[in-house]
Amino acid sequence: MNLESVFRKAEAAGFLDGGSRFLQQRIQGALGSSGAGPLLRGSWLGHPVHPVLVSIPIGAWVGASIFDLAFRDHVGARRLIALGLLATPPTLMTGWADWADRDTVQRRVGLIHAEANAIGVVAMLASYLRRRHGTDGRAVATSTAGLLAIGIGGALGGHLTYAMGAGVDGVREGPRTDSPLTSVG
Repeated sequence: MNLESVFRKAEAAGFLDGGSRFLQQRIQGALGSSGAGPLLRGSWLGHPVHPVLVSIPIGAWVGASIFDLAFRDHVGARRLIALGLLATPPTLMTGWADWADRDTVQRRVGLIHAEANAIGVVAMLASYLRRRHGTDGRAVATSTAGLLAIGIGGALGGHLTYAMGAGVDGVREGPRTDSPLTSVG
């Protein structure tokens, strides 16, 4: 089984549609009457905020794995896991605001993306809590498993954006062609 077939199965997960519509209506209802929707979706920036915010928890958790596995600095790893957890709520809010504006198939993939990331976040939280009194192999394994789940979620998020075009409808212009270099001489 290759990744493309996994992505196609996510796109075809029609059993998610009923819950997806219900959740979409609730999110749109909550954001529709306030200025929070455009703020969370990045109208002020000209593109979605979610992909920017995602780099904080992912970077922190990759760094934590490096601190754990390469440097054996478990205190630094715990601090980086905490940083990632602190960055998670705004990242989630912007992601759900974007998700609520997607079409049916994009929302299917988005829900599976969110589920994989939720598994990763819960694993990171469990690892963080386990590390309160010291780090053992289980704490490191749990954060490593969490990072794997986040990676799967990230692959689905990448597919959602790059293959399915989610969030790129507001792009104002396509790529520019390079102008030929003028000869200097």
